[in-house]
Amino acid sequence: MKPIYFFIFLLQSFLASGQTMNAPTITPFPNTLLLNVSYAAQLPAGNLSSRFGLSMSAGTAIEYFWANKNWIIGAETFYLFGQNVKEDVLAFARTTEGEILGDIGNYASVDLRQRGYYAGGYMGHFFKTKEEGNQIGGFRVTLGAGFLQHWIRIQDNQNVSVPQLSGAYRAGYDRLTNGLAFNQCVGWQVLSRNKRINFHIGLELTEGFTKNRRGFNFDTGLHDDKNRLDMLYALKLAWMLPFWSAQKASEIEY
Repeated sequence: MKPIYFFIFLLQSFLASGQTMNAPTITPFPNTLLLNVSYAAQLPAGNLSSRFGLSMSAGTAIEYFWANKNWIIGAETFYLFGQNVKEDVLAFARTTEGEILGDIGNYASVDLRQRGYYAGGYMGHFFKTKEEGNQIGGFRVTLGAGFLQHWIRIQDNQNVSVPQLSGAYRAGYDRLTNGLAFNQCVGWQVLSRNKRINFHIGLELTEGFTKNRRGFNFDTGLHDDKNRLDMLYALKLAWMLPFWSAQKASEIEY
């Protein structure tokens, strides 16, 4: 064999070996523990729509993602807050001009606010539809159950003494309501092997089978023990912080 041909043969063998060594290795996405921080806009339905309007929620969740099986299990809680209260529980105390008088005849600045929370667990499935570079994406569907509670917050902005709203009396107007609730969410999820972009966005529905937990409402003097169906439609965005073992992370090559 001529030297030039032998040199070309060695060069081709070296380049082929280098390409094999540097070829990216795609490993399965690791099973991952996720800490989620979420924010949502919520629209009430059912009995809740007669009490409150549009509200917001901020929440957190911890979930485990079995990437090899595409299953999700987790626990979450979110806090409800809003300013649109349709049920005026202080109508009895207002003057014809809509003001509330304090004990010495001065006007009180009192606002009504929506408050509440949900806490529960959920399970779901991830339907992977794409895998590009270091990311996987797809639809996620979760079903959950938990506890829903909401009430009307009576907010005194100037700390003016109003006898009807002082001390334990205030609880008689807050419409404290709670009960068993179910939660469903359908959305789009993206996870990155390098942990940089991890989120899901989806449409969520919460149905609460609730009751008023106060003995009776002070403003009406009536006992309220009716069964309620309180519903919330939500558009939720959650940022996800992934945690997996150092060993798993070191196995990922690009």
